[in-house]
Amino acid sequence: MDESRYDLMVAGMGPAGITAAVFAQRLGLKTVVFGDVPGGSVYMIEALTNFPGLVGDVSGTQFGTLAFAQAQQEGAFFPMARLQRLSFREGLFRGIDVNGSTYRSPAAIAATGRTPKLLPGIGTDLRGVHFCSVCDGPLYRDKNAVLAVVGGTNAAAQHALTIARVAREVIMICRLPSMPVDAAHRSQVDARDNITTMESTTVTGLRGSGQVEAVLVTRADGSAEEIPVDGVFLAVGWQPNTDYLDMAVDRNAEGYLITGGRLMTSFAGLFAAGDVRDTDLYQVLTACADGARAASHVMAYLNQR
Repeated sequence: MDESRYDLMVAGMGPAGITAAVFAQRLGLKTVVFGDVPGGSVYMIEALTNFPGLVGDVSGTQFGTLAFAQAQQEGAFFPMARLQRLSFREGLFRGIDVNGSTYRSPAAIAATGRTPKLLPGIGTDLRGVHFCSVCDGPLYRDKNAVLAVVGGTNAAAQHALTIARVAREVIMICRLPSMPVDAAHRSQVDARDNITTMESTTVTGLRGSGQVEAVLVTRADGSAEEIPVDGVFLAVGWQPNTDYLDMAVDRNAEGYLITGGRLMTSFAGLFAAGDVRDTDLYQVLTACADGARAASHVMAYLNQR
C-alpha cells in the first residue's frame, strides 16, 4: 500500500480527533491524524473537574498527552503537522499538510475544533491581550496586577478563577444583565474576594501605548468609564476552524458543520466530531464521544462502499 494512502484521515488532535484515531485503529482502519499540539486546545483547561473518572487536578495538558500516547500505541500515524487543505478527487479525499506532504483516504473526519473570537471592531495588537489564562496568567505573578476578563460564560469564569490566584484584582465584564454561568462556577466566583463582576456592560475599546493600560466600557444607561488594567483575557465566543475544507459542506449560521445522526456531513464520506460541528454541548466528554461514534460510523460507511 502506498505510504500516503490511508483508510481514514482525521483533521485535528483534540479530544475528538485523538479518540476517533484510537477507535478507528482498534477497528482496523489505518489512520493518519493531523495537528501539531497533542490534545489540541485542551491545554487551556487548568483542571478537568467534570470528566468521569478523573479525580484530582488532572490538567488539560496531562489529559491531551496521555490520549496522544494512547493513540500512538494503537498505531495511528501523527505527522505532527496541520492540514492545510482537504479536497476530494477521483473518489478519494486528498489532504495536503503544511509541509506539502499529500495523503489520500476514502473517508475523513473533521475534528479541528474552534478558536476564540476577537472583540468585534476592537484591535487586539496591544501587548497584554490574552486568550489562555493557564498559559499567560503566570506572567502576572507577584506584580500586584489588576486584570480584566471580558465575557460571562463558564469559560470566562474559569479564566477569572485561574488568574485570581496571581492578580490583586480581577474584573469580569459581561454585556448581558446576568452572566450565563452554571451554578458551580458562579458560587466559586462569588467566593473569591478579589473577583468583581460588571454586568450589562460592553467593552468599547482598549487603551495603551504598546501595552494595555485600560479597558473602555459603556454601561446600559449609556455612561462610559475607563478602567485601568494591566492585562485583558478575552472569552467573547468561538468560531469553528474549517478554512482548510476545499469542498461544499452545509454549515449553520455561525459556520459550524451540520451533521446527521451518524455524524456525517452533507458531503459523503466526510464526518465531523467535537467542537467543529453544530452541537448543543461543547465539552471534552462530548468531543470524545463524538470521536468514538464518528470512527464507528466511518467503519460502517466503508463497509457499505
